[in-house]
Amino acid sequence: MRQVVFDRYGDPAEVLLLRQRPVPEPGPGEVRVRMRASPVNPSDLLLVQGRYGRPASLSPGLPPDGSTPASPVGFEGVGTVDAAGPGTPYTAGTRVAVSALGTWSEYLTTDADDILPVPDGLTDAAACQLTINPVTARLLLDDLGLAEGELILLTAAASTVARMVIQLAARRGLRCLCVVRDKRHRHSLMAAGAEAVLVQDTERLGQQLAALAEGQGIAAVLDAVGGPVGTHALRSLRDGGRFISYGLLSGEPLTVAPEELLFRNLTMTGFWLPERLGRLPAAHTGRLMRDVTEQLLLGRLTVPAVEHFDLADAASAVRCALRPGHPGKAVLTS
Repeated sequence: MRQVVFDRYGDPAEVLLLRQRPVPEPGPGEVRVRMRASPVNPSDLLLVQGRYGRPASLSPGLPPDGSTPASPVGFEGVGTVDAAGPGTPYTAGTRVAVSALGTWSEYLTTDADDILPVPDGLTDAAACQLTINPVTARLLLDDLGLAEGELILLTAAASTVARMVIQLAARRGLRCLCVVRDKRHRHSLMAAGAEAVLVQDTERLGQQLAALAEGQGIAAVLDAVGGPVGTHALRSLRDGGRFISYGLLSGEPLTVAPEELLFRNLTMTGFWLPERLGRLPAAHTGRLMRDVTEQLLLGRLTVPAVEHFDLADAASAVRCALRPGHPGKAVLTS
């Protein structure tokens, strides 16, 4: 089978490799999935860059010598159960969403708890994006617990997560201010329910945010950028506001003055989906996944249009995902 791997950290467009390896056999409690589609998400790229929350696990098996350590790539996707080990409730032919490392591959063997059956009405384009971005958007809003009418500021507002936050927030009566790098996103974000869209300009951003939030104030910031943009967003919060960092797109640190937190009673927290899901009871996680699936089926949540790439062209998929202003989602197919 073909599998995308990397044997050293670096630019994903340069260090990704396509290797051949035997099709794995599922053990007790495991299933083998014939993968159909897997998106390119920021978390995938962070893993390859060596900036993810946990380091890559490099295991032997990279050709030509069969012993060079390498790591698989891809945290989610959709496929069909191809074989099931003892003690699993699944049968061959079941279409499933997969949440496990190694989805950029033709086959994947994983624990049966890492897959979720998906209904026929859900396209592969939606199902392959089921387990990360919509779940992140839902949990971010749940964690904020804001009252109807309150104001949220989103950086990297053209991202998939931010767009889903806007859709879900509108159904809760919450208002969203958006900051983007490219003005071409303004129309689509306003159509999705954003109250205002600002083009990223760090010299004027603070003043613009203050003017838009005058009177009520910004109750919460959901920041995926960091750096100067995230710092301006933090300073725009009203007293008692909440700042959640869930991404590091700029690669730059936030500048935080202790007196901002101390005298204004601001709260800063991080959000990393694996850690957050780890704190949920299993029953709650199951309900969450079913609810997100239903929202996608009903069209209350929409996924971006996809652009397909073969596994052999993973580098092009990465370049597509990183292209500024690109409105869609790069998806690898096998």
